[in-house]
Amino acid sequence: MATLHLIPLALLLQMWTVCDAQNVKVEPFVYGFVGQQATLRCQIVDPDSTLQITQVTWMKDPTTSKINLAVYNPDYGINYPTDTGGRIRFRQVNNRDATLIIDRLEMADDGIYSCEFATYPDGNQDATTNLTILAKPVNIGKAIPAKAGHTEVPVAMCVSLAGKPPASITWSEGSGNISETVIAHGNGTFTVKSEYMLIPSGENNGEQLTCVIRQKALEQPQTIPIILSVQYAPIVIIEGYDENWYQGREHASLTCTAKANPQASNYKWLMNGQRLPSTVQVDGHQLTVKDVDYSVNGTFTCEATNNLGTGRAKMDIVVRDKQLPQSSNVGAIVGGVIGGILALLVIAGLVIFFLRKRQNGAAGSYETKKRVFGAGNGAPQPDYIYRPDSDSEKGPSVTMTTSSMVVGHHSTEDEKLLTSEAQDYKNVKSGKGEDNEEDHGSSKGPALTLPGHPRDELQMEDDMESQRDGSIISKRAVYV
Repeated sequence: MATLHLIPLALLLQMWTVCDAQNVKVEPFVYGFVGQQATLRCQIVDPDSTLQITQVTWMKDPTTSKINLAVYNPDYGINYPTDTGGRIRFRQVNNRDATLIIDRLEMADDGIYSCEFATYPDGNQDATTNLTILAKPVNIGKAIPAKAGHTEVPVAMCVSLAGKPPASITWSEGSGNISETVIAHGNGTFTVKSEYMLIPSGENNGEQLTCVIRQKALEQPQTIPIILSVQYAPIVIIEGYDENWYQGREHASLTCTAKANPQASNYKWLMNGQRLPSTVQVDGHQLTVKDVDYSVNGTFTCEATNNLGTGRAKMDIVVRDKQLPQSSNVGAIVGGVIGGILALLVIAGLVIFFLRKRQNGAAGSYETKKRVFGAGNGAPQPDYIYRPDSDSEKGPSVTMTTSSMVVGHHSTEDEKLLTSEAQDYKNVKSGKGEDNEEDHGSSKGPALTLPGHPRDELQMEDDMESQRDGSIISKRAVYV
């Protein structure tokens, strides 16, 4: 099998050592895995071919035990002094290359190796290689069954067996404490054990933890999920009572539910601490009353048992004379209808508010050409007639047509008076007297002649009245 080198070949070539002025080159560090192959490179540099090689020798731990592993002599050939079971051999030995191959690596192969060239006339030249054997560990993880209690105990464990170098173990979840132990074996490997510690309770049962193992011989970290197993006595609850047990009800039932590890194996029902009435039937954790009467008015107890203990729960039953009214959704429907009506009222109020605001805005506008005598809302408007014989500086006289107003009960003569050109501004003035100019001084505004009052002389500003909607009407005229 090919040797696994953790250092790139180009870098290893640069790291070849030359001891002092000598020319032996090796790789300073070589890594191998148990069961695989390691290659220990060794060459001598002699560019001028001036050296005579007399022998090449590989030794292990040269500074301590100095074990000869392989010898090459140009005259006598190859020899392996130490019995290694044929695992150690030269790759292709010659006077310049003494690369050594070690097959089926063992942990005992870990150590320092020396490659030595015996030369003439320079003498012996050597260099050393540090061979490190890596052992891929066997990793396992499991839950440690624990009983619920008040003392911290291990509930999970991860182990990295026989690895070199020692593994690193971490836990990705939980808030418990970690206890770690490292054991060194005689062959140079290590076992690392990590325990997850906590005070167990029933709530911890079924929780998942994950341990993560990292080690140099592993291509990537190994994750191991673990499901906790905490044993605890049953936790019991009684379900099914709807508070509507009444005289004559049929098939009322209760259910006893127990949460436990291991599961509860035995259920027992009692009523008021005694045996159940004859009207009650029990099937394991299920209790049924075929015909409800006052004999089942009391407290029911359910007991569930496993090998760790017994859990209990109680339920008070009240038997009523009559059945309670069935709940319905009438209230919800009524509430929804009321809410819908309120929403419609709010929307209608907003619409009315904005419509009135818009109408008020329109009525408040004022145009001098259209709304002198009216509101501009379709009512007939007065006709302005400029007399040809009137004094232009006195302004136009105003004649109110019969189509726009009616004054009392007027005769045809009155109507003619309103429309006749002969009844001009001057005649009206002369009929009243000459005091008009004297009374009004320099005021030259037009006088208003109304039916029924042909001789009254009024100024426009005295007779007219401004309305809230922006129109101007006569104080004397009657509108229908």
